[in-house]
Amino acid sequence: MITSVLARRALASMAFALATVSAEPVEAACDGPYQFNVKELDAELYRRLFLSLQSELERFFNIEFSAFCLDEEEMGAYYDVQTNEVTIGIEFFIEQASPPGNINGAIAILAHEAAHSFQTRHGLLDMLKEQNPHRVKCIELHADFLAGGFMGWRSQSFDISEKNIAKIFFNLGDGDSLNDRHHHGLGAERYLSFLQGFRTQNVDEITLSSLGIAYVSQTNCDS
Repeated sequence: MITSVLARRALASMAFALATVSAEPVEAACDGPYQFNVKELDAELYRRLFLSLQSELERFFNIEFSAFCLDEEEMGAYYDVQTNEVTIGIEFFIEQASPPGNINGAIAILAHEAAHSFQTRHGLLDMLKEQNPHRVKCIELHADFLAGGFMGWRSQSFDISEKNIAKIFFNLGDGDSLNDRHHHGLGAERYLSFLQGFRTQNVDEITLSSLGIAYVSQTNCDS
C-alpha cells in the first residue's frame, strides 16, 4: 500500500511538471489548442529529457523535426506529416512511463513516431502500402521495426529490457478486424516486428530500414 501511494504521488508530480510551462517565448510550433512545445516546459529535468531524446532520434534516423509537442488532451502519440512534428499526450506518456523509472516504453513509442518521419523523408509510405493502398499495416509494422532498431542502439548505453518494451507494442496491437483499412497489426505481429528490429544492431539507418522492409514483406503485412 505504501509503495502504491508513493507511486501515485510520483506520477502526480510528473503530471504537474509536464503540464507546467515557462513564460519565455519559443519559436512558433505545436499550435493545437491543447499543445505546447517541450522547449516551453518549466521543469528543467523533463525539458532536458525531451530535448535530449529529440536529439538522439534525429541523430539516429538522420532527420530533423520541426518540434516535439506535448498535448494535454491527446490519448496517444502521432507524427504530423504536414508540420513535421511529433506529438504525445501527457497522460499517455505518463501511463507508458509508469511505474516511475520505467521510461523506456514511452521512449520506444516516440521512436515509432519518429520512424514515420524517416519513412516520409525517404518516400517509403506509398511503397510500403502499394500492394494494398487501403491499408497502413505495412507502414506501422515497419515503424515498429525501426523503433526496435533505435531502442537496440540505445541499449548499448542504457539498461533496456527488449521483451518488456516489446510487450508494450503487443498491447498497442489491434484486434482481429483485419478488414479495417486502418489496422496497425495484431499484437503478436507488432511484438515480433519490434523485437526483430531491436536485435538488428550495428547497422546504419538506411540498412536498418531495408532490413525492416524485407522483414515486413515476409510477414505478408498487406493481408
